[in-house]
Amino acid sequence: MRILLISNSGRPYLEHCREAIRDVVGAGRRVGFVSAASLGDEGAYFEDARRALAAVGLPAMHVRWNDGPLVTLETVDAVFVGGGNTYALLRRVREAGLLEAIRARVRAGMPYVGSSAGSNLAGPTILTTNDWNVVSLVAFDALGLVPFNVNPHYLETDPAMAPGSETRDDRIREYHVVNGNPVFGIEEGAMVRVDDGVATVLGKGRVKVFVRGGASRWYRAGERLP
Repeated sequence: MRILLISNSGRPYLEHCREAIRDVVGAGRRVGFVSAASLGDEGAYFEDARRALAAVGLPAMHVRWNDGPLVTLETVDAVFVGGGNTYALLRRVREAGLLEAIRARVRAGMPYVGSSAGSNLAGPTILTTNDWNVVSLVAFDALGLVPFNVNPHYLETDPAMAPGSETRDDRIREYHVVNGNPVFGIEEGAMVRVDDGVATVLGKGRVKVFVRGGASRWYRAGERLP
């Protein structure tokens, strides 16, 4: 499997990561963009993605979760799941039959790109998302393409936080009280590329790996993740 997990899409949209997307997808291959995480104008969101991908020679198709998504998915060479609300994303792709279809295609060799919520979707569950469960989702199992959970937009400390405030590290430690798989905290500007099970850091940011019962560790661009 070839997978690219991006913390944030950035501004201008995808400018910092579109070359990495092309490297994973393959030059000239058609990308299916899944906009299901967006709670706003999905058509406009797709247009942003289409223009950004076209800049690196990647034609894009809009995989609409509520309008024949399985048919569209069959016409593309790679899938890109965009950001937004992770709970809405999982609910919509599950109800549309896309969760199983994407999982099967990626396991068969189709490249997968995820940004923010789309990165969360690649793990066993979405329980380490930063989003609110505004759609009252009750089942959190995701694609399971990678063995680790993702926390995108990871920030170790925030200067604006009041002393004693709960940190992202605190929340991940709570996750590990109940769950045993690793969590990758991906900073803005960082990406995780996975090729046949081997994960590597890309981009300008870092990745912090949390393991149950052990010390967390930072990894930088070019370093292989455990």
